Formats: sequence, structure tokens, C-alpha cells
Amino acid sequence: MAKVSVVARLKVKADKADAFPAAWDALLAFIDDNEPGTEHYVLHRSTADPTLFFVTEVYENQAALDAHITSDAFAAFGASLGDFIEDADMQFLTPVNAAKGLL
Repeated sequence: MAKVSVVARLKVKADKADAFPAAWDALLAFIDDNEPGTEHYVLHRSTADPTLFFVTEVYENQAALDAHITSDAFAAFGASLGDFIEDADMQFLTPVNAAKGLL
């Protein structure tokens, strides 16, 4: 099966932006401990706009992505983001080329 990836753009409320990265701690620990099919999962913050974040994700296959998005940990995390998010966009992708490590 082919690898799958996700890129999410998250616009966070200005008064919540500095607290936003810490809100990810429990989910990232869960992924580290419980999702062997998750190969890459990184939260990024824009250097030009401190309220703009991106998440890049790469999964071993569609089943690994499905396991992630249907987990209780992800559901609880998603429910907790309501106070932070102003706008969001998520793209589901297929990696096609890479310089190091992902393909």
C-alpha cells in the first residue's frame, strides 16, 4: 500500500496562539507510544504570522491514517481545539518524491 500524508493549516485565535503548542503534548505522546504506522507528525508555527500553524503528517498506509483519525485520543484532542481555532484547512495527499527518509 502507498504512504499517505496530511497537511493541515490552522489559524489560531491571537490570544490563544502562545498556549496552542502545549495543547498538543498529550496527543503527540499518544502518537509516539501507540501509533507505529505514523511515520512523521510535526506541528509547525509560521515565522511570518505567529497565529498560523501547520501540521505535517505521513503514514505508512491508509490503515495507519484511519487508525489515527478514529482513535479516542484524536477525538478527545479534536474536541479540545474549539477554543483555539479560528479557521482550518486539511489536505489529504499522496507523497510522490522526497529527499530524505520518507519514501
